[in-house]
Amino acid sequence: MTTTTDTTATPTAATAPTARRSHLPLIPSYIGAGLGFLAFLVLGAIPGTLYGGYIGLAMSSMLLGSAADPSWPARIITGGGMVLGLLAALFLFLVAGAVVGTLMGMPFAKVLRRAAEREVQPQAADASVQQH
Repeated sequence: MTTTTDTTATPTAATAPTARRSHLPLIPSYIGAGLGFLAFLVLGAIPGTLYGGYIGLAMSSMLLGSAADPSWPARIITGGGMVLGLLAALFLFLVAGAVVGTLMGMPFAKVLRRAAEREVQPQAADASVQQH
C-alpha cells in the first residue's frame, strides 16, 4: 500500500515568492489608467457618443433607406452606434493612460521592484514558520 502526499496544501519558503507576486510594480499603470478614465469623462464621453451616433445614423440609412425614420430598428441601430462609440473612446483613453503611466513609471521601476521584494520576503518567512 502506497501513500500519496499532498504537495499543493501550503507553499514552502522556496516557492512563496513566486506563489504570490506583488502588485507594486503595476502602480504606475493603475494610476495612468485612472487618469485616463478621468480624461475620458472630461474629454471623451461627449465626442465618443456624438461620433458613434453619427456612425449609427449612417448605418441606419444604409440598411433601412432613411436615417431619420422614427422606427424602432433605426433607433436601436443609432443607439447601438452611440454605445459603441462611447466604449471605443473609453478603451482608447484607458489604454493610452495606462501606457503613459507605465512609461512615466519606468524610472521608478527599480525602487518599486525592491519594495515588492521586501514585501514578499517577510511573508515567505511567515509561511515557513507556520509550517513548523
